[in-house]
Amino acid sequence: MAYDRKQGGHEVAQSSRPDYRLEVGRAEVPVGAPRGFLVLDTARAATLKAWTSALIPAAGRRPDAGAVGAAEYIDATVHLVPSIRPALFHGIDEVERLAHAAAGRAFAECGLDERESVLRQLQALDSDAFSMVSDFTYEAYYGHPAVLAAIEADTGWRAEGPITGSPMTPFDVAQLERVRKLPPRYRAVETTPEVKR
Repeated sequence: MAYDRKQGGHEVAQSSRPDYRLEVGRAEVPVGAPRGFLVLDTARAATLKAWTSALIPAAGRRPDAGAVGAAEYIDATVHLVPSIRPALFHGIDEVERLAHAAAGRAFAECGLDERESVLRQLQALDSDAFSMVSDFTYEAYYGHPAVLAAIEADTGWRAEGPITGSPMTPFDVAQLERVRKLPPRYRAVETTPEVKR
């Protein structure tokens, strides 16, 4: 731990881990692209997939986050930004430790209520890892075409609307006729020639 901040007249411990929010600017990972795992082994990949699915479970037409590749998106991100890998590994390993302590089995084998309880414990113990996985999960999920299509089907809201616009009813120019017939509301002013100096 590095003691490099002051608060209320006393020094506050700050994690020596790099801030993922600053580090991730070095990575551009397309959302929704099909991909496998590059960094995580099979066991850690299963834990992360279950973690993302617990953060955003399926609802109606919307799939869970694990089903749309949120875990693979996180893996691709840490592949491009190696400095944040230790935080992810630590978080995943801690989730597994907590799951075995609470339920006696792997996190991926736990029910949704058990997963939620384990993640609440993790959030209290290691908010950095929890926040990092949460942020990347939401980014991967709410940018995925399948999720955006489901949201549009449910609500009518189009994610591309602010970029592409929407059809507008043509303006009826006949509405300007009354204004065109009004007398001028200004007076003509003679201009004087510019004086040369």
